Amino acid sequence: MKKPKSILLVVGFILSTLSISAQRGSFLDHLRIGFGGGANSSHIVVKESYNVFEDLTGSTYKNGYTGMLKNIGNQYFVQVEWFNDYIILSVKPGTYTYRFSKFNEVIFTHETAEQEVPYLLRYISIPLEARYSFDLNRFRPYAGITAAYSNLLGSHDATNQTFIRPKFTAGAVAGTYIDLRYVILDLNVGYLVGLHNITSKSNRFETGNGSTFAQDDILLNDLQISLSVLFSLQKQKHYSNVECFY
Repeated sequence: MKKPKSILLVVGFILSTLSISAQRGSFLDHLRIGFGGGANSSHIVVKESYNVFEDLTGSTYKNGYTGMLKNIGNQYFVQVEWFNDYIILSVKPGTYTYRFSKFNEVIFTHETAEQEVPYLLRYISIPLEARYSFDLNRFRPYAGITAAYSNLLGSHDATNQTFIRPKFTAGAVAGTYIDLRYVILDLNVGYLVGLHNITSKSNRFETGNGSTFAQDDILLNDLQISLSVLFSLQKQKHYSNVECFY
C-alpha cells in the first residue's frame, strides 16, 4: 500500500505546482523549446557470462567488454520543457546511439586466438527529466532524476537479432542553464542505469551471417553529456553589466 500512496503524493505535488504557476501566467509562458546533442559512454555490466568456446580440459578463456573510454556514442534530440520558479520538467525525444565491443581470447596449444566483435545499437528514446534549479541570475544550476523508454531501431547488422528491442533506464542528472539574452544554453550531464537485461536468451547463439552474436546477459548503463539550445516563449531577463538610472 505504500507505493500507491507515494505515487499519489508525487502526482498531487505536480498538480499543485501546475495550478500555482497557472495563476501567474498562461501555460505557454512556462514553455521552452529547442534542440540538442552530445556524446555518451557505454558502461556494460555483465549479469551472467557464457563462454563461446569450451574444451574437455576445463580451461577458462578470457572474455569481456571494452571500457567506457572506448565506448563513445552520440545522441541528438528535440527538447521541450515546462518550468516555474524552481521546478523543471523536460522531455528529450531523439536518437541515442551506443557503441561497445565484446572480446574473447582462446589459448590453443601453439597459438592464441583473439576475437573482437563491435556492436552499434541505435535507439529511438524518450527521456523524461524532473529538475530542481537554483537562480544565480545568468546561471541556473540544477539537479534531478531521469527515466527513459527506448526502442531499438532496425539495422542490417545481425547483432540486432540478438538484442531485446525495448529498453528502460533511470538515473540522475545535473547541469546548468546559461542565459544569453535571446537563447538559453542547457549543459547537462547524466548517468543512466539499465533496468533489465537487453540480450535475448532465446537468440543467444543466433549468429546471423556467422560473424556476430550476443552470448551474455548484460545491462547497458551510460554516461551522457549534452548541450542544448532553448528558446523560451516567455520574455527573458536581459542582464547587463551597465545599469542606467533615469
